Amino acid sequence: MGSWSRRMGAPRLLPLLLWLALLLATPVRADSIRLVALDWASAETAQALGVTPVGMAQLADYHIWSGDMPMPATVVDVGLRMEPNLELIHALRPDLIVISPMQQGAMPLLQRIAPVQVLAFNSPEQPDSYQQARRATRQLAQWLGREAQGEALLVASTQALQQLRQRVQGDGQAVRSIYLLRFADRRHGWVLGANSLFGGGLAAVGIPLAWQQATNLWGFASVPLTALMAEPEALVVYIAPLPFADMSALQGNQLWQSLPAVRSGRVLGLPPVWLGNGLPSLIYFSRLLADHWPQRAGDESRPRSLPYVSVR
Repeated sequence: MGSWSRRMGAPRLLPLLLWLALLLATPVRADSIRLVALDWASAETAQALGVTPVGMAQLADYHIWSGDMPMPATVVDVGLRMEPNLELIHALRPDLIVISPMQQGAMPLLQRIAPVQVLAFNSPEQPDSYQQARRATRQLAQWLGREAQGEALLVASTQALQQLRQRVQGDGQAVRSIYLLRFADRRHGWVLGANSLFGGGLAAVGIPLAWQQATNLWGFASVPLTALMAEPEALVVYIAPLPFADMSALQGNQLWQSLPAVRSGRVLGLPPVWLGNGLPSLIYFSRLLADHWPQRAGDESRPRSLPYVSVR
């Protein structure tokens, strides 16, 4: 066995070899995987699957844009999504690093720290981001050894959308198309299209989006507020956070006040939820929209709370 084994002595070496063999033969538990997720969709999906990341990028921004989506205080912010702190990631001793295709430029450096997997929640090859998110969820669940939880998350997303449809179509009337909007400033916004995560989810249950023109890879377009006049009968749903103190800032805004939906009182506001994340964001959005949908006389079905889904 060589000079090293002679110095150790066979009686002393045997327990060490047995311990190493046992360590190598023991599978890593999914909930013990030390995961760093540089993409928010991967981070929140892993959390919903029962694997809390040890690190994720731009955690403080995630809390601002995602509202009440849970991410434990134990999760470490590892810096910018496109320029993560490599020293900090190394110190976290990850077993796996998950990135989006846009972050592949950092892949050679990240691979020096731990195995890296690329996961696409948005893909030009799949224009329906909802279906792409379902595929990505299954892939991440496989990597984490949480296949059963992955299937449960798919079921939960379907159920949340079906419950939203029941809420929206409860009176049997035709469903209005919806403008989903996040304000960029007092004159412009980002409007979601059919190829967005939320647009694909709503379309799957027969709720149409009003915006039918071109969007980017993530399914939204930057437009002036006057673009919302194209479908005068549509409902406008805006999503916080706002780039101004509150909606009273638009009381004197003629662009906003001239919109047919605003004049007719067909405007709903939702708390923060990120537009381009995974199925957990879609589930939360579906529950928020159902909870804020206009209440009809005698309808007592509005939920009192909006628990975040977890399939641990």
